[in-house]
Formats: sequence, structure tokens, C-alpha cells
Amino acid sequence: MQIVKSIFGTVDKVNEFLAKLFAWTMLLLVLTMTFEVVSRYGFGRPTLWSFDVSYFLSSMMIMLGMAYTWRIKSHVRIDIFYNKFSPRKKALADVIFALLLFFPLLILLTGAMVPHVMFSWAQGERSWVGTWLPIIYPFKTWVTAGVILLLLQGTVEFIRDLYVAVTGGERP
Repeated sequence: MQIVKSIFGTVDKVNEFLAKLFAWTMLLLVLTMTFEVVSRYGFGRPTLWSFDVSYFLSSMMIMLGMAYTWRIKSHVRIDIFYNKFSPRKKALADVIFALLLFFPLLILLTGAMVPHVMFSWAQGERSWVGTWLPIIYPFKTWVTAGVILLLLQGTVEFIRDLYVAVTGGERP
């Protein structure tokens, strides 16, 4: 059990570190958007790159923060009934919904994304929208990495919930 707790702790720490690190991209996003607004409306010289950079930065922050959000249970959920459940019933509900929704979706998504990213890298893919045509394979890589990290964290949370649902004990 100690090895399992150690693995769980490592997954938790990696996802927390990445989420907190990439939360700083919000500052870069604000600076980028501020520069664009001043450039566009103050000087009448809009940038060619700000739109692409804004969705690169925001996607990086969101995708690499999803797993940590799942870990601290800050994701969106309908709490009308859930909050009234005992910890064991909450864990059972989480197990059922993970099996029905979470794992099928994330496994299919990961299976589709990994070959797509590999193809993108092999082709040196660039965006076909806009004028400066930025490379987009890094973008696709961190989106895929975020999905894989979410799947990994979801697996850890599933095992924790399964343990609570079966034993009624504390989450490992």
C-alpha cells in the first residue's frame, strides 16, 4: 500500500507543479492582450500574432491545469444531490460516472490525439489561418499532454474512490 500511496503522491505533485507553473501564463496572456489593445487602439497598428499567442497561452494554462483541478475536486459538478451523500456514496457515484463517462471519453480522445500529434510533428505543421502561420505542433503537444495527465490523475482518483466505496475508509 505504501508503494501505491507513493505513486499517487507523485502524480498529485507533478500535476500540482505543472498547474501552478503554467498558471503564470495568465500573466503573459494579460500582457499580450494589453499590448494588442494599446497597439490597435492607441496607435492604429494591430498585431498579426496576438490572436494566435492568446489561444496558445490560454490553452496551455487550461490543459496543463485540468488534472490538478480534478485532484482538488474543483471541476464543475451538479451538487444538488451529491452534497447530501455520505463520503462512501460520493465515492460510489464518482466511480460509476468515471466508468460511464470519464474513462471512455478520455481513452478515445487520447487514442485519437497521440497519432495526430505525431503526424503534426512529422509534417512540421503550421497554422493555415492568419498571416504569420505559426507552428502548431507544440500547441497540439501540450493539449495532448494535458489530456494524458488528466487521464492519469483520473485513474488515481478512480482508485481512491473505489477504495472508499468498497471499504468505507479514508482516501489513500
